Amino acid sequence: MSRLALRLATPEDAAAVTAVFHTAIHGKAARSYDAEQLAAWCAGRDEAQFRRDLARGMNPFLVAEAVTGGGPAASLARIVGFGALRGDEVAYLYAAPQAPPGTGGALLRELERRAVEQGWPELRLTASLNALDFYKEHGYRELRRDIRAMSVDGGFVRLVAVEMRKRLENNDMPVRSAGKDAQERLAADAASRPSPAQATTRPPDRPPDRPDQETDAAPAE
Repeated sequence: MSRLALRLATPEDAAAVTAVFHTAIHGKAARSYDAEQLAAWCAGRDEAQFRRDLARGMNPFLVAEAVTGGGPAASLARIVGFGALRGDEVAYLYAAPQAPPGTGGALLRELERRAVEQGWPELRLTASLNALDFYKEHGYRELRRDIRAMSVDGGFVRLVAVEMRKRLENNDMPVRSAGKDAQERLAADAASRPSPAQATTRPPDRPPDRPDQETDAAPAE
């Protein structure tokens, strides 16, 4: 039986992170997107790209490991998920199909804890359709749906992504000075924001970085 352990990622984890990214998308998001959309989503996301992200020092970039063995026997660990923050945004959150139940939830809770420590009053993210239930169960609310258009092989591939947001419990921790500015910007945006049931079309953009998270929100064992 394996246990789940979270730690900060290093550039040496790039290959394992890349493998989780691709297996998670093709293993989970296929319920909501077709093969062409999945291929466009994965395009350009290779080991070199993730190595650059890791070297850049996203704050934080976490990996989840399934650890087996221990005690008298040597333990073995394999990376089964990863997540990262970029300011007040969940930039990455992926769990492999074979990850222990609750891997995505454990990563998300740790990202939220670190966001609170950094003084962010809330977190935002862009989710895929298959991840909506997962995020709603963790307190995120849907703001709007966008149609993301990506340039692939001289054409465009479109997929629906969902913008979501959650107010964090700050436990009396100081809030970043930038947080107030962000809240004022969000309030201004809300006045012109379409209803969640509507979809807007954006110009060519990168695919969402979060949409394949597991739908099992059970706590990590």
